[in-house]
Amino acid sequence: MKFIKKILPVQKEWNILCVNDWHIGSKVLNEDLLKQVLRFVDSHRDNTRIIINGDLFHNINKHSKGAMREQSMTSQEQYDYAADLFKNYVDLIDAVVVGNHDWRTEEESDIDLLYMFCRELGIKDKYMKYRGVMGYSLNKNFYSIEMFHGTGGGSTIAAVENSLKKLKRTTADIMYCGHWHKEFAKPYKEHHIDPYNKQVKQYKKWMLCGNTLVDTESYAEKSGYTEGFPSQAVIKLSGEKRKRNIEVEWIR
Repeated sequence: MKFIKKILPVQKEWNILCVNDWHIGSKVLNEDLLKQVLRFVDSHRDNTRIIINGDLFHNINKHSKGAMREQSMTSQEQYDYAADLFKNYVDLIDAVVVGNHDWRTEEESDIDLLYMFCRELGIKDKYMKYRGVMGYSLNKNFYSIEMFHGTGGGSTIAAVENSLKKLKRTTADIMYCGHWHKEFAKPYKEHHIDPYNKQVKQYKKWMLCGNTLVDTESYAEKSGYTEGFPSQAVIKLSGEKRKRNIEVEWIR
């Protein structure tokens, strides 16, 4: 599991934009929300970082789920679109994890689209493949985000929460997945034993599913999944000295 650490300049607050399940190339990609996300980054560029957690591409092929006619672009066009878009934000990207739609090309032809995406942008060192931990040091505070795209079904919020609990592998402050196209963020208490000071310290941790940028697709309607609205999560890190705090907000 790859670990990346970044020291952030002291500011009152930092935004960590959680990019997942954009499904570039899908006919139901919400273009208005995509533009809204980019406007958010443009207007908060001085205190925003970006982490990418899979399914950047829709990437339907002959042997995968979904119909190729549901795509508005070929896989090559999806790749070119994403690379051109993120060239404007490459200096903000800290970590990249692959998703199940992204790796379809690798399964078919051993071509890893997200690795190529990172290589073209000059951020191969940010590529974590399947799982990793992104850490931020900020004004004597340390924040950690475990990133894994997600796997398996998640037709209900309860199923998403259970999957997040099962998939967590570290003591990170945030267990962050995408995959299930649900808007879900839940804080919980975790107690750590400090034997040297004879204390049990309480920490605020989070489970986070970063939702999607696509509107309900035909397969979701056909399967009877609960219909939701697209959004993207923003993790808010407090910059107050020795006063750790994490909140989650949504761009809708």
